[in-house]
Amino acid sequence: MQNKKSLLQRLLVIYITFFIVLVASIAHSVLTDFTRGAAEGVELGEDIAEKWSSGTPRMIYMLDNIRITETPDDAIRIAPATPGAEVRAEVKRLGLVVEEPAPGASPLSLAFRSIGGSGWLYALVLLGPLFYAVIIVLMFMIIHSLRRSIREERTLDRRNVWYLRSIGLLTIAAELIGSAVDWVMSRRAAELLAGNGYAVDTGFHVSYSMVIMGILILFAAEVFAIGQNLSEEQKLTI
Repeated sequence: MQNKKSLLQRLLVIYITFFIVLVASIAHSVLTDFTRGAAEGVELGEDIAEKWSSGTPRMIYMLDNIRITETPDDAIRIAPATPGAEVRAEVKRLGLVVEEPAPGASPLSLAFRSIGGSGWLYALVLLGPLFYAVIIVLMFMIIHSLRRSIREERTLDRRNVWYLRSIGLLTIAAELIGSAVDWVMSRRAAELLAGNGYAVDTGFHVSYSMVIMGILILFAAEVFAIGQNLSEEQKLTI
């Protein structure tokens, strides 16, 4: 029993270390985007309310993270402070704010179309932080279950397998949804910027590191499940 307790303790340390790194990476990414998005959202909301109050409602929406492959020659001119120096700016990504007439639209409908000009895109963008919040909750539930298993000197809870599977699937889903949103925005931006000298990359780009991380978590869940089954078979044999 002492060996089993020592094994569970080492397993707990591994899990806690892994989850702390994962939570820190998610928090750094999500919170940074959330803070920036909140500031931009407040400013955008004030503009929408002002236009609607003036009697000329306009749909104002953002197209963010637009990949650019080609820009006009005179897109950005920089006069360097150092004499004789030359500075050339290359635009790789754009953030656009688009205004379109929206006669008869309600303030609520305008607000829900403030991202990409579509209520569906608005909902999909909100799913990302929601998925990451669920992932963090599941992580803490796994750690709590591991601590309880060590304290009570019993086998690990089978629910941890389902928790891990959920974390892996949510990680992959969050990445795919984010990539789909960027793809739709890029296609819309390509339509708006056509003929202006900007070439928009409309490819579907996925962060394979996040997908691989999700697959590794699913793999760990299956290893966990195999260990559970072997433990139960050993008990039946004894």
